Amino acid sequence: MEYRYDLNEKTLYIEENRIPAYSLEKNEIGNCTVCDSMIMSLSYHSAGENIAVITKCITCGAFYANIYDSDWNWVDEAQVTLLPIPITISNPVIESWEELEAVPIKKLEAVFSKGEIEALFARAKDRTPVRQYLYRARKKYELFEEIFDLKLEL
Repeated sequence: MEYRYDLNEKTLYIEENRIPAYSLEKNEIGNCTVCDSMIMSLSYHSAGENIAVITKCITCGAFYANIYDSDWNWVDEAQVTLLPIPITISNPVIESWEELEAVPIKKLEAVFSKGEIEALFARAKDRTPVRQYLYRARKKYELFEEIFDLKLEL
C-alpha cells in the first residue's frame, strides 16, 4: 500500500482514501529503523479497523506510518511519502475592499498620495473615485507590487 501525507492539512492518504487526523498529540512512539533515534507522533488516523500513527524521526527526519490494531498492538510500519507543499508563484492579489483594508496604511502611503489612496478605496467600494487620482494610482501598481509583493487589481 502507498502511504502519502499532507503536512499542511495533517491528512493521510492510503492509496486514494483521504483520512483526516483525529488527534495531533505528540508522543514518543519508538525508534527509527534508519538511524535508531527517537520517533515522535505527528497525527493519529482511523484507518478501517486499524490506527495509523504518522511519525517523524527527530534526527534523520524520516516519516513513517506506524500501524496498530484497535487494541494498540503493533501491526506494521510503512514509509510515508510527503505530498508537495504548494508554493505561491505569483504575488497575492488585492481585488476587493476587504483585502485592500487589510493592507497596512503605511504601505499604501509609501507609494500613493492621500488622494490616490482615497480613490483606491472608493473604487474598491464600487463608488465613483476621482478619475485623475485613480489614473495616477494605477500607474504606480507595478511599483507597489515590486516593493511589497502585493498585486493590486482594483
